[in-house]
Amino acid sequence: MRTQKSPSRRPKHDPSVSENEILRAAELLLRECPFREVTVDAVMRRTGLKRPAFYVHFRDRYDVVLRLVQGIGREMLEMSRTWLEGDDPLNDARQALEGLVSIYLRHGPLLRAITDAAATDERVESMYRGLIQDFIKATAEHIRDEQAKGRVRSQLDVEETARALVWLDERYLSEALGRTPQADPAVVARVLLNIWISTLYGSSASSI
Repeated sequence: MRTQKSPSRRPKHDPSVSENEILRAAELLLRECPFREVTVDAVMRRTGLKRPAFYVHFRDRYDVVLRLVQGIGREMLEMSRTWLEGDDPLNDARQALEGLVSIYLRHGPLLRAITDAAATDERVESMYRGLIQDFIKATAEHIRDEQAKGRVRSQLDVEETARALVWLDERYLSEALGRTPQADPAVVARVLLNIWISTLYGSSASSI
């Protein structure tokens, strides 16, 4: 008499496959609920993996957030190069800001969750503020280049202006596109463009 086979176990995954599955599950969950409601158990229920598999790849839920923001941060820095390395102030700024808005349009709830996590975890806060500081440094360097070309007013405080503009973007985009319903992305991009152009070049985007 043939014995009945026990239910087959899920085949072992390549570690990178399991890791990506957990990251994807966490990102989807963070789109649906605030970070304070995201637990390891809730994430793992979105996967075909057992809870111990989580700790093979991550220390805790904050570690997951750190990994998620690293990829988005690289995407944001790449997008900003349009303006930082360009020579057409209006068009380059428009393209860069529209690109930044598109990133927040796709990842807004996740980026908002990251700011929430930064408020309660030093690792996330350090990493996130480091990312913002990279933008501030690059922006300040570009403003100095524009001053040298005579485009930006020489009396402008470069460091503080860069700091104000970058943090303004971060807060505004988080509020406008990190919640549902999201604001009109075209309006968001236009508002930011006018702020940057008027601050740096002393004129509106429509007149430069």
